[in-house]
Amino acid sequence: MNGEFPRRGGLWWRFLLAAVVVVACTAGATATAGLLEVQTFVDDLKAGGTIRNTERAITRAEAGEPRTLLLIGSDRRAGTARTDRRSDTMMLVRLDPDAPATTVLSIPRDLRVTFRDADGGLHVDRKINETYTIGGEVLTAEVIRRTFGIPINHIINVDFRGFREAIDAIGCAYVDVDQRYYHSNAGLPASQHYAEIDIMPGYQRLCGQKALDYVRYRHTDSDFVRGARQQDFLRQLRAQYDARDFIDDPHKLTRVIGRRMKTDPGLQSVDALIELGKLIAFSSGNPIVQVSLPPVYSYGADGASYVEASEEAIRQARRAFLHPEGTPRPAGGRRRGGGRGRRARRAAPDASRLGLVDAAQTGKDYAIQLGAMRIPIYYPRLLPANGQYMSPVAEGGYPRRYRIKAPNGKMKQAYRLVVKVGDPGNYVGIQGTAWTDPPILNNPSADTRTVNGKKLDLYYDGTRLRLVAWRTPRAVYWISNTLEKRLSNEQMIAMAGSLTRVGR
Repeated sequence: MNGEFPRRGGLWWRFLLAAVVVVACTAGATATAGLLEVQTFVDDLKAGGTIRNTERAITRAEAGEPRTLLLIGSDRRAGTARTDRRSDTMMLVRLDPDAPATTVLSIPRDLRVTFRDADGGLHVDRKINETYTIGGEVLTAEVIRRTFGIPINHIINVDFRGFREAIDAIGCAYVDVDQRYYHSNAGLPASQHYAEIDIMPGYQRLCGQKALDYVRYRHTDSDFVRGARQQDFLRQLRAQYDARDFIDDPHKLTRVIGRRMKTDPGLQSVDALIELGKLIAFSSGNPIVQVSLPPVYSYGADGASYVEASEEAIRQARRAFLHPEGTPRPAGGRRRGGGRGRRARRAAPDASRLGLVDAAQTGKDYAIQLGAMRIPIYYPRLLPANGQYMSPVAEGGYPRRYRIKAPNGKMKQAYRLVVKVGDPGNYVGIQGTAWTDPPILNNPSADTRTVNGKKLDLYYDGTRLRLVAWRTPRAVYWISNTLEKRLSNEQMIAMAGSLTRVGR
């Protein structure tokens, strides 16, 4: 079962909630501001409305205690009644300054649940996103709380326009795109129409609509791959922006997104916003760690597809969310190039033991198709045994040679090689660029490796490596893990250590 289920009906707008970033920037900036200034932030956030009757769904947190936010991304189909509301994205975010990480748990929208609505009506074997249509944010929060046994302290609901406008307001976002995302409805029957998209692979700048297209994509992905992509986008966005970036105009985001956001009353007071701001400020140094359920699917009697979660799977997700494992700490600050860290020298690993194979000739042939570039081109000599380079086609973008527009407006040469690993939706990226200090390489771990003479910077998601980078005077190179972190830490390090220059 590969998790690729057909979707009925028209097009759904989908997006990852930038609300975490918005609230973090806002509250972090207001924590030390005057009360009148804080009140204007509260007014911004109240513009979109208030979620009522939340007392039966949320738990009040005392000052200084950890808090769990429920983020809901919602929309209404074009041409339908205003009551035809749909929850497209559901995430729990845990802010705990005493924990080693800020955790994010994506709730699969197709998770099978049984629940009662506010009137006592029983709904058996329904998808969890239906709770929003039936009972709005409050019912969704109630069912998530009961299903996972996790108290919820605040609810934030943003529609897709808020996401798009917020990304444009902050000047777009640099994103490490793992594959080419493409779908056109031209020439297809209505039954095969999906949201149209055309985004090439590679590290690049995405603005409002493109960013929205990227995070909402689900045509060939499972809910789990999509959730991982959304969390990865949030992590990359956080690496680029914090409250310090909005000192000149601290209302830059809240004015835009406030009218698209609804929150519970607990976030609509000066004291509450200052308290949340302090909590976020104390948690700002923590890495973001993804927590997810195992991908288990089934079909109902009516042919509908579901995500299944056993009691044990939910228990493990709850434990990982509330009590995350320690993760290697960053080397300190927004480090750009060089820096110091503990560098461990390692001999070249035994590839076969790691499930890797020698694919030097294939990699060389693939990389040569890029042609001559102003930066050296490197390809990995080692690949996972179940990995294969994406076939070069005229419009496919594999391998891709292009330029990245840096914040100063200068264009930097870059290339991207893409390796498909196992199930659909899992791709390893090999990136090279003349831009030597891209935001994605901010804050490497103090834990580093030296393999085959290459000093490798490591970037973790919890205890799993999501990226391994190698810096040279002329360019930087990195290996990106699949969105679901299918490669082990040892495989990631070995692949990066095997980078080989074309022509040698």
